[in-house]
Amino acid sequence: MQLITFKSPPPETPFAPSWDHAMGSDFIKKVNFKKVAKIILKKEKDLIKAFPHSGSGYIISAPGSSSDGYTDLGPESLTSRYKSYNIFKWKEKEIQKLKKEIFKFHEIFLKQLNITFDKPLFLKGWANVLRKGQRVKPHLHAVHPKTYLSGNITVQSNNTSTFYMNPVNQINDPVVHESKNQVGMMTLFPSCIPHYTNLHEGPHERITIAFDIALMRYN
Repeated sequence: MQLITFKSPPPETPFAPSWDHAMGSDFIKKVNFKKVAKIILKKEKDLIKAFPHSGSGYIISAPGSSSDGYTDLGPESLTSRYKSYNIFKWKEKEIQKLKKEIFKFHEIFLKQLNITFDKPLFLKGWANVLRKGQRVKPHLHAVHPKTYLSGNITVQSNNTSTFYMNPVNQINDPVVHESKNQVGMMTLFPSCIPHYTNLHEGPHERITIAFDIALMRYN
């Protein structure tokens, strides 16, 4: 596992900001991602048709709103249905294998950081399908008191990257980690870390799975 850290020097005044965030990346080798890509593309249109709303009682609004997770992918995207279903409840073998690999990865990640955390955790995931000319705008998953971990998994990609930003230093001289989107790569990160992608210019769909590991149960 590769560990990536955003860590500040010790503060020297009562008002100096401090931060210490760790991310982990590694390849998942026991999942057939070509099969996963086919599963997602096969279900994409049906999911968009079945869930015309954001899933929380609000009508889908303009691109860049909470309805599409502030990704700017718009109300017609699969991403804008992220609240409406949980990909890890799908019964396909490769999806269930992927679910197991995420929890294994989570355990290794905590051990690497010498963290013990034994509260009940629940996994909620969704698929993102980008076509030529699309990108994911900067967004984050959570900042509430129960904020825990999120993740990204590359299912299919051609020369794209995901960029993770230091949550404190985002404006004047942003500190950014670039993660190249290689098939099978999983990145686990605190849900408060903003992230975005560059422009997808490949001929085939860019497909990823995003997820949250959380303290509350999802439907």
